[in-house]
Amino acid sequence: MRIAILGGTRFIGRAVVERLTAEGHTLLVVHRGDHEPDGQPGQPGQPGQPGQPGQPGQGGSAAVEHAHLDRHDGAALAAALTPFDPGALVDISGMNAAAADAALGAVGPSVKLIALSSVDAYRAYDGVHSDRTTDSLPLTEESPLRERRFVDGPQYENLEMEERYLPRGATVLRLGAVYGEHDYQKRFEFVLRRVRAGRRRIPVGSGQFLFSRVYVGDVAAAVSKALDGDFPGAFNITEPSTAPYRLFAEQILAAAGAEDTELVRVRDDLLPEDLALTGALTQHLLVDSSKARDVLGWAPADPAATLRTAVRWHLANPPADGSDDFSADDELLGVKTG
Repeated sequence: MRIAILGGTRFIGRAVVERLTAEGHTLLVVHRGDHEPDGQPGQPGQPGQPGQPGQPGQGGSAAVEHAHLDRHDGAALAAALTPFDPGALVDISGMNAAAADAALGAVGPSVKLIALSSVDAYRAYDGVHSDRTTDSLPLTEESPLRERRFVDGPQYENLEMEERYLPRGATVLRLGAVYGEHDYQKRFEFVLRRVRAGRRRIPVGSGQFLFSRVYVGDVAAAVSKALDGDFPGAFNITEPSTAPYRLFAEQILAAAGAEDTELVRVRDDLLPEDLALTGALTQHLLVDSSKARDVLGWAPADPAATLRTAVRWHLANPPADGSDDFSADDELLGVKTG
C-alpha cells in the first residue's frame, strides 16, 4: 500500500515507519526536516534515497520517500501528497484542529485515515491535572471526554483533532503512556537517572497511581492492524494490565539490574518534581483496550520483555540534559517517616 505518514521521524513515527517499511509498504514521510534519524530508509546514504515527493528515490525504486515541509501549509501538503497518490494517511503529528484540517484538505474521500490521539482525551485526564476524582475505572471508549481544553498548552488539543477525523470515518488510536526506544519524554528517567549515578536509595511516595502504558513497537503494530481493514471509530491502545507506580519503579530497577536499590517511602507532599507520579493522585488513568484486541485483532507483545528492551536502550543512551543534582533526595532521605 502507498501510505503517507505525517510526522515519521521521532519516537512513535520512527517506529511506525520502521514497521510499515518492513511489511513492504511504500511510504512518503512528511516532516519539517528538523529530526533526521540516522539510518532511516529514504535518507541520504540509505536504500531508497529520496528524490522529489512522488518520484522514485535516487538509485532505484524507493520504499520510503521524504517530503520536507510544514504540515500546516495545506497547499504545500497537497502538492506533496497528490503525485504520491496515497491509499492511506497516518497522522502522527496532528495535535490540533489546524493540523487536522490541513491534512484532511490534502486527501480525497477514498483515502484510508488513521490518526494517533491519546487517552488525554478523557475527562479523567483533566481530573489528574485539577486534583479531582472524576471517573470510574477502567476508562473505555465510551467514558466521558474532557470538557476543559488545552490542558497541556495552547498548541496541543487531541479533542480538536478527533473532532475532524472521526466524522471522516477515520480510525483514531488513543494511546496510553508510550515508552520505548527514542522516548524524548524520558518516562523512565525518574528511576534511571538515579541508577546511573549509583544511588542506592530512592525516595518514593505512596506509589499507587495507575497510568496505563504501551510499548512504542506495539503502537506501530496497532497502526498496521488498522490498515488491514475498515475500522472507523476510536480505539484505546494500552497494555491489558497496569502496574502501580511503585511496582513500576521496581520493575524498571529489576530490568536495569539494580534490584538491591531501596525505595524509601516518604511523604507525598515532599517529593521532588520528577518523582511526583510516585505520590498520591486523586484520579487514576487505568484504560481498557479490549475493543482494540477484539475488533482490530491487535495484541501487545510481552510487556516484561518490551520493558527490558526499553530500559536497556535508555541505559545505553542517557539524555544529554540529564541532571546529577540529588540534593532534594538527600534532604528527603534524612526525614523520618514513621
